Amino acid sequence: MQQVGDALRKLLQQLGADRQFRTYDALAHWDEIVGKQVAQVARPLRLDADTLWVAVKSHAWAQELNFQKGTILRRLNERAGEERFKEIRFVVRMNLPAAVMPTPTDPVAPVPPPVSESEARQVEACLSGITDPVLRDALKRAQLATLRYQKFLAQQGWRRCPVCECYHCDDSAVCFLCERGV
Repeated sequence: MQQVGDALRKLLQQLGADRQFRTYDALAHWDEIVGKQVAQVARPLRLDADTLWVAVKSHAWAQELNFQKGTILRRLNERAGEERFKEIRFVVRMNLPAAVMPTPTDPVAPVPPPVSESEARQVEACLSGITDPVLRDALKRAQLATLRYQKFLAQQGWRRCPVCECYHCDDSAVCFLCERGV
């Protein structure tokens, strides 16, 4: 069983998924990293290479958080277990995106949307070449969880940018970075 775990760990490392999981974990704990007061006025928008783009409610908050940038970066990187975040850019937005994770004050966490039978068949087809049943099952669960998360973002009003394929909460078809050619 340990060999399967080692193989899965190596596969996730080769695919870069372990790094993505640690990055997502850091962003999912944004409220803890920046504190509740700041989390009410600033939310992560997207990670572009090693730059985290954060929506803030006002220019005053953007300036204040610029002073705290070093501390925020240090805490994010500690949570991610590596220097994943190297820069933070603040963008003023009147409407902040939804929190990455439901806050403890939310009465009920949202139920993840189901995966359709055709989507499940597509996942199975992608994994058909993997002979180890434990590894195949772990990868299947990971892919299904990713599909459910993407559906959840879509339910929350997030869109997938046709240029870079990241999810964003803007009203435009493309994300604000692709729109501005950043």
